[in-house]
Amino acid sequence: MEQVKQVIVMRSDLGMRKGKMIAQGAHASMGALLRFFDITKTPSVEEGGGITSYSVSFQEDSVLGQWLGGVFTKICLRVDSEEELLSLEAKCQEAGIPCALIVDSGLTEFHGHRTVTCLGIGPWNSAEIDKVTGDLKLF
Repeated sequence: MEQVKQVIVMRSDLGMRKGKMIAQGAHASMGALLRFFDITKTPSVEEGGGITSYSVSFQEDSVLGQWLGGVFTKICLRVDSEEELLSLEAKCQEAGIPCALIVDSGLTEFHGHRTVTCLGIGPWNSAEIDKVTGDLKLF
């Protein structure tokens, strides 16, 4: 079986508080994981909105099956700029690796400005992720 992991890449140039970094990393982890899910939205006739359903199917030996059945390996890496993070996102997309770019709304930090904070990558084959992130430093 191949090694599977998820990588969270955080911008180190923003000077985020530790709690903010943890929250943004959690958003990135969930956002990337949700790339595996089918999302169905059913409009409601009643006031108050409709119903949203999330579903996922996978084989036990698939990337997702291995990760969910394993130890949820996560690695946190860093980049020094928004440009680096956007370039990394493009490389993941080109390689077909599921990823989620997180843009903070600016309500608690960043003075009301929407700010790109981090990127969730995978879960995916570790060797393929390393081709994209192998030169980055641990956070």
